[in-house]
Amino acid sequence: MTAPRFCDGVAAFAESFDAFLVDQWGVLHNGAEAYPGAIDCLARLRALGKPVVILSNSGKRADANRKRLDALGFTADSYTMLVTSGEVAWHALRERSEPFYANLGRRCLLLSRQADPSVLDGLDLEPVEAVSEADFLLASSTNEPDFAVADHDAVLRDAARRGLPMLCTNPDRVGVTAAGLVPGPGVLARHYEAMGGRVHYVGKPYPEIYRFCLRRFGDLDPTRAVAVGDSLEHDIAGGAAAGMATAFVTGGIHADRLGDPAAPAALAALTAEYGVAMPDFVLPSFRW
Repeated sequence: MTAPRFCDGVAAFAESFDAFLVDQWGVLHNGAEAYPGAIDCLARLRALGKPVVILSNSGKRADANRKRLDALGFTADSYTMLVTSGEVAWHALRERSEPFYANLGRRCLLLSRQADPSVLDGLDLEPVEAVSEADFLLASSTNEPDFAVADHDAVLRDAARRGLPMLCTNPDRVGVTAAGLVPGPGVLARHYEAMGGRVHYVGKPYPEIYRFCLRRFGDLDPTRAVAVGDSLEHDIAGGAAAGMATAFVTGGIHADRLGDPAAPAALAALTAEYGVAMPDFVLPSFRW
């Protein structure tokens, strides 16, 4: 295994790759403000002619995320494409070309922040309010910061007894916000699995979201791309599995455990804990 290269910023490896897949929350911003240097770093990559995909495990569609990015100063010309797990799932639910989606049914019990129905807009789905009426569960977001898995126990146990599948459009177990770390929908999905429920995940590190990106790039060679993110189990594991180089930002969700900059021994211990390979590059933040 090649030891990771510790870098001060993206400039250290920018010329070595043809495309960049960059995580959103915890890398570019915290939901309330852009991180120092992030807007400039995107601008420098685009000035070099590098395609940049913002690749996010947001359960919302791309347009909702685009509006947030614009409000935080990330203008549309600072990236090439925005792909969210919610967008990928929306297209899959509309097309119904893969077996999991083809067999789902149409009646959906939505588990999301304030039961936000916007993720269903434009789909031939009927939102329902009771497990007894549902064909499947859709977990897309959580009611942070007061989210508690226990609040959903009764619904999940009933759904598991009925054998309802769950579609989880945000596999994150932890999310970054301006107020600190909060539980993500992935916690709910894994709780459902522990009850015997069946879950289909859309988003990093699962291959569906990477296939979606690569199809839209056409002939992009994954080995010529680098995945940049702050989550070892999502960004780094997913990028490596897709055949890409990986660049790990230590100042995101693992910051409290790693320090800034990360000590090599601490990083080795954390990658071993998550069962993922060491990243190719390590940097304290997404900056040039």
